[in-house]
Amino acid sequence: MRRALARSAAKTVKFILRILGRGATTLPGKVALRIDPAIISKEAEGKFIITVTGTNGKTTTSHMISEMISSFDGYEVINNISGANLASGIATTLICEKKKDSKKLIYVLETDEAAFAKIAGSLNPKISVVTNLFRDQLDRYGELTHTRDLISSGIGNTTARLIINSDDSLVASLGKGREGRSIFFGMSKDSMKFNNDTYPSRKGVLRASSDAVFCPECKVRYEYRSRSFGHLGDFFCPSCGFKSPENTYSVIYDLKESPSNEGYRFSIDHNGDIRELSLVIPGMHNLYNTCAAVSAVTEMLKLSGETDVFEKACEASSKVKPAFGRMEKIPLQDNKKLCILLVKNPAGLDRSLSFVSEAKDAKALMFLLNSNTADGKDVSWIWDVDFESKVTSFPEKIYVSGERYGDMLLRVNYSGVDTEKIEYAPMNEAVDLLKKAISECEEGGCVYVLPNYTAMLDLRGKLVNELGIKDFWK
Repeated sequence: MRRALARSAAKTVKFILRILGRGATTLPGKVALRIDPAIISKEAEGKFIITVTGTNGKTTTSHMISEMISSFDGYEVINNISGANLASGIATTLICEKKKDSKKLIYVLETDEAAFAKIAGSLNPKISVVTNLFRDQLDRYGELTHTRDLISSGIGNTTARLIINSDDSLVASLGKGREGRSIFFGMSKDSMKFNNDTYPSRKGVLRASSDAVFCPECKVRYEYRSRSFGHLGDFFCPSCGFKSPENTYSVIYDLKESPSNEGYRFSIDHNGDIRELSLVIPGMHNLYNTCAAVSAVTEMLKLSGETDVFEKACEASSKVKPAFGRMEKIPLQDNKKLCILLVKNPAGLDRSLSFVSEAKDAKALMFLLNSNTADGKDVSWIWDVDFESKVTSFPEKIYVSGERYGDMLLRVNYSGVDTEKIEYAPMNEAVDLLKKAISECEEGGCVYVLPNYTAMLDLRGKLVNELGIKDFWK
């Protein structure tokens, strides 16, 4: 009776909110959880669930997995596409999303790292993907080892097949003691070595990071045979010998072609079966996301009893389009485009700056910085990002807005950008500033907008009417 009441209440709340034009992505779940705290485990029972957690790439990887599975005949996907990845959002998705008759119904759930520790056991997923761990919202998560422990705690409550990043030392350590169900993905060690040796000047790609440089067991600094970016690479501890595990799925790539170009070709090696793919969503970090998605979908197909699973997963990856705020390009008049890249921590902003600095169509760059609870109150992390090595490749015009536009303005100015190239305005004037950026952008060019989380939602909400794009929850 309690479950029935919780379900009915959640659906009623969603119905009312949608009539009012609201997203209804979390409140229905909050109401349901208040009525029945065990509603998630009850709704998840018997379902095929894939969870995706980690610092960066959760939304993109979840979106890729969903798009790939949806392309298979007879399969249906239900996901929390809006990014509502706390317990309330997960509950809303499990209860309220409509279900069709299908051969296979798969739930793909992006899950916040802290929430994962609490609800992983209730979800009991078949497959659990961990993308990476970077510093993010230190006022909420604390240090990275704490975040890693949260995820480990969640994993310990499941029997899920684990898809984990071998190049991230903290993530790779999640496989210790779980070798029988751990499947590793990452960059080909030979590719990393080749590119590090051949293109050492690519500092935007190879720049080191202090996020996870010490072995948590020995407190000794890791050594690297090669590195992709940040603290990701072919690492090893000279004391205890812990090292980057061998991959089941490896990205093979060559930096002689810029990884920021759409259509950039690369390959994934699955135990000697090598398939060439096209990088549909550009940016080097999306090589990791694509490999994670292909790994998860392949393993899902294996569990479902399908044949030619790796080939099917690779073919499906070519049909994926960007999720909102993740490299999506919105067409405008005069052959102009608007591209929104969510940035919420040092690693994410560094990757996005590297991408924009190499993008041939970049004619304007706009930053939006907020400091609400969902963003993290502390914005000092912007000083940990390497603006300086990329500033000479920035577009001619820079625009700055957001509730903390003064902090970002100071950071951009200190990086060496000529103040005459910078225009700025508070968040309530962000749309007008963006319109100015678009009007001044030359024909055929793209305005790249780098907002953090609440700034992106705020801006996108206003652009629904201005540009006719979809609401974030659609």
